[in-house]
Amino acid sequence: MTVEKRVRRATLDDLDEILSLWVHYIRVHRVNPAYRNMPPDALKRRRKLFESHIREPESEVFVVMGGDGCIEGMLTCFEEENADYFYPPKYARFQTPFVRPEARGQGHLRRLLDEAYRWARERELTEARLYVSAMAESANRVAEEHGFEAIAIIRRRAIEWDYPSDPGRRA
Repeated sequence: MTVEKRVRRATLDDLDEILSLWVHYIRVHRVNPAYRNMPPDALKRRRKLFESHIREPESEVFVVMGGDGCIEGMLTCFEEENADYFYPPKYARFQTPFVRPEARGQGHLRRLLDEAYRWARERELTEARLYVSAMAESANRVAEEHGFEAIAIIRRRAIEWDYPSDPGRRA
């Protein structure tokens, strides 16, 4: 007999485990350039951010629980203001979707997305945006299966002082 995995809203009592899961997220995604240059106090800052997402009424952290009572996955949701020249004025932002590698293939991300979608609907938001690493193939596949379409690709490059070369520039 299998135990049904359940999604619930995170509480402040979950902070340590959520933060541990975020560290695992960073390790799994370490090939992503966005996670290479983090400040020494990144963990402290992220904990504070998770705490605010749990406490604040316009945000939420959803977790999926394993049969052993441990958190197997998470997804952060919050309302975000859109640029004033685009509609809708606000949208639901879903970010940091992560399921432990050993718990994947069980529909956890789908459950988290379903709950986040309900959350957005309760707030009468008309659009949701899911932020997923370009390198997370399975998460991107699930996003597409849930009807999320890619609207942008963010590319990163460090500023190099000798690029582009400017032969006419005087030193």
